[in-house]
Amino acid sequence: MSFRLTSFGTGLLVLLMCFGINAKAEPLPAHWQNSEQILTVTAPYIDLRLFAGRGYPIFHIIEKGEKLYLLKRHNEWFKVETTNGKVGWVNRREMNNTKNEQDIALDFSNNGWRDKHKNRFEIGLTAGSLEGAIAFSPFITYHLTANISTELAYTQAYGNFSTLKIGAISLTHQPFPKWRVSPYFRLGSGIIQTQPNTILVQSEDREDPILTVGGGIMLNVSHRLMLRMEYDSHTIMTTRDVNEEVSEWKAGFGVLF
Repeated sequence: MSFRLTSFGTGLLVLLMCFGINAKAEPLPAHWQNSEQILTVTAPYIDLRLFAGRGYPIFHIIEKGEKLYLLKRHNEWFKVETTNGKVGWVNRREMNNTKNEQDIALDFSNNGWRDKHKNRFEIGLTAGSLEGAIAFSPFITYHLTANISTELAYTQAYGNFSTLKIGAISLTHQPFPKWRVSPYFRLGSGIIQTQPNTILVQSEDREDPILTVGGGIMLNVSHRLMLRMEYDSHTIMTTRDVNEEVSEWKAGFGVLF
């Protein structure tokens, strides 16, 4: 009788252990390939919002112990997916209440200017002098890598006798992207349009190709704000025998997003 009870108890214990193991070994979604993107919630719960912003509604609660998959970041918000397929956005502060697969608590605080590589696009404005004329240049940049970026810019300069408009695309090389004060070099091309401000004999609007070689210094203020000082040498390829050379000095800022 004693042997039967012992066998029954042992069998029951084995059954409970197997049930417990199966309960813990809940399979993760097959597309969760990168283990570095799999996180576990350590707070009692975190809110999952419909879109990136506190004004958007909370449609799901991720409870303590549940896993989530980090998809991407947009400023102060992280897009995540839960094990049951719900996709939404979590604020950066709440993401601090997670740990990785190595059971290490994570810190999602902004790391300052060294964290700038997480943002690919940059928009900004520079102002300066183009051959003595006041010039303004809005631009948009896409950072292909930490060292290489492509930029689309429009410049308008207001002189005493004419207005200059330049539309150009360029390639920029930044050899030391990890330096806080970092030099860069640029090569570009585009179109320059000259519009006379006064009625002169034989004066007419001109439109010519332009080549640009330049460079400057970039100051990384934060992970999103960058200050620039640069010099560009433009070669205007006119229809006449001699090309024109114009110089441009400018300074401004760019915002990463």
